[in-house]
Amino acid sequence: MSSYDFEIGLDLHKEFSMLALVNAHGECLHYDRVENNPEYLDHYFSGIEGTYRVTFESTRNWYWLADYFQERDIDFILSNPALNRAIAHVQAKTDRYDARTLAQLTRAGLIARCYVPEKAIRTLRELLYHRQRLLQIRTKLKNRIHVSLAKYNFRAPYQNIFGPHGLKWIESCELPATIKAIVTELVAIIGELNPRIEFYYNRIKDRVEQHPYYEILNTVHGIAVVHAGTIIARVAEINRFPTVEGFIRYAGLAVNTRQSANRTTYGHLSRQSDKYLRTAFVEAAHIVIRSDPGLRAFYEYLRAQKGHGCAICAVARKLARSVYWMLKNSTPYRVRRIQPQYIPKPNQPLKIKRLARPTRPETASFAALTGG
Repeated sequence: MSSYDFEIGLDLHKEFSMLALVNAHGECLHYDRVENNPEYLDHYFSGIEGTYRVTFESTRNWYWLADYFQERDIDFILSNPALNRAIAHVQAKTDRYDARTLAQLTRAGLIARCYVPEKAIRTLRELLYHRQRLLQIRTKLKNRIHVSLAKYNFRAPYQNIFGPHGLKWIESCELPATIKAIVTELVAIIGELNPRIEFYYNRIKDRVEQHPYYEILNTVHGIAVVHAGTIIARVAEINRFPTVEGFIRYAGLAVNTRQSANRTTYGHLSRQSDKYLRTAFVEAAHIVIRSDPGLRAFYEYLRAQKGHGCAICAVARKLARSVYWMLKNSTPYRVRRIQPQYIPKPNQPLKIKRLARPTRPETASFAALTGG
């Protein structure tokens, strides 16, 4: 049960919020619709006599509200809306119902909590997110140029046509006037994006190199500035994960497990996870297997049985486990030894999961069947 005199459920919207005040006995005293303005919120909370706690869901505009409560030392809980089934599965869903249910779930200790990172961590997340979006825009523009050249059968003599020699070759291509103007404009936009991407990379680098986790993460061959920044921004504090299994589940590298009686089934990777952290570990795993002989042997052994996708995700899971203990104990990365069970034995056939399709048996020709 709650140790506060009142629990306040706050249903946050773009311009206003619906608040429900619930006492320690579970009775909803009143509802209030308050404009999203610090002055109106100050007036509302000043009229409450007794201790209270506010619960609101993690929506797109929760940053300012969390800062508001932290500046005024008001206890609050940031809730995960995807896990609040009492709110999601209901026929008559209203703002009052959402606010009251948030307060009731918090009073009963059944609310799904979210971690609230510090302002510095939130700023690093925004920098990484913005740089990633710029990279995606630049990739789309480059693909449009490739498509325009392919339409008129121009084959690039360089692997990277966006280098100095490649740009000269693009300019020399004899394209129709309209297509030529479009390609020229796309090249100009890419040229404007390059320094912006480099600018945000340097800002991320300055912040990441000052973090105490960076020196530990940098000992992994495959985790550089961007991947280290992603791990720092998404993890924030490693001590908030009491077990390594919880950290792996948070990173999205644990498989879904369903158990009933004596039957246990394993499915795909969990979707309810941090996709940015999972991407960082999977991309780093492609580089780690080049320098770590133990992980390389494990990858080759598993790839022969289940394919590249399952093998690289298994390597990423082992890498996440190593990173957890590295940050927990402040120790550098240690290269693994090759385990004997992963060494292929001579003259031993490999168990390939995906076999080639059997060839069709030869049939008589149409002429032989018709007597022609």
